[in-house]
Amino acid sequence: MEDGLNVFSIKDLENFSGIKAHTIRIWEKRYKILEPDRTDSNIRTYNESELKKILNVAYLNRNGLKISKIALLNEDELTQQVMAISSKQDDIDQSFHAGKILMSAIRFNEGQFKEALTPYISNLGIEVAYVKHLYPLLSKSRILWQTGSLSRAQEQFIRNTIKQIIIVEDNSLRSFAGKSKPAIAMINTTNNLTDNNFLFYKYALTKRGFDVIFTGGILPASEVIEIYKIKPFKYLLVNSGAFDFAEKKFEYFGNISKSLAISKIIFTDHPGLPGKMISEKIIITKDPQDFINKISLIR
Repeated sequence: MEDGLNVFSIKDLENFSGIKAHTIRIWEKRYKILEPDRTDSNIRTYNESELKKILNVAYLNRNGLKISKIALLNEDELTQQVMAISSKQDDIDQSFHAGKILMSAIRFNEGQFKEALTPYISNLGIEVAYVKHLYPLLSKSRILWQTGSLSRAQEQFIRNTIKQIIIVEDNSLRSFAGKSKPAIAMINTTNNLTDNNFLFYKYALTKRGFDVIFTGGILPASEVIEIYKIKPFKYLLVNSGAFDFAEKKFEYFGNISKSLAISKIIFTDHPGLPGKMISEKIIITKDPQDFINKISLIR
């Protein structure tokens, strides 16, 4: 999400929420979920409040509530339902005081925020601390932004501060002693707030001795071929985003893997395709913990 952007297209809503544009249009017509403005050329546009609403609707829908039931909720009830489910999913760890930690972030106190996180990183290491505490904290702050409990600035402050922590830890890694593992290219194709996860995956791969090709930023899928021409790699990591990858894109990257002789493609932060057959070359990871578990499958 770009800073300062306050007008969104229906494609933006699709990418951020995982709800297909066609479905959003149906929900608008049938349930009046959103009320977009229209340009002179009759193109739908949405404001930030509507983005938050579709994110909340998508969150409840993914957690088992039917759209017909969600549509009956007013704004306050929608927020209360999201917060209730989010609270149930919070990590039950009495040693981690998320509320106190978030208070320092809410006040934009970077030093205090980092200081509050330092003991967990020192005691557990950044890898375990990220999976167990920092990633849930990021998820919580996003829910709080969606429900209006945090401003955009506060949510971005939290993301950016944690990003800085990951970068520092990544820069502190020593060069891998001995023969490094094969090259693995990382390509980010999405803009849906998972950039901290992607940086964390770079850290985890580098720590394990892989020769990581990391460009940063968002690239079109076609850039995979351009990277390979300059530096061939054995594995490809694609930050596909939580929901914005259609089945045809799995096929697209599967074809690339054949033409470039890539051994495995790892799609990150993706719920998978239930009941669908995918290539044995493809590994799908749904979150940081799942990623850590599955990268042991590649050598």
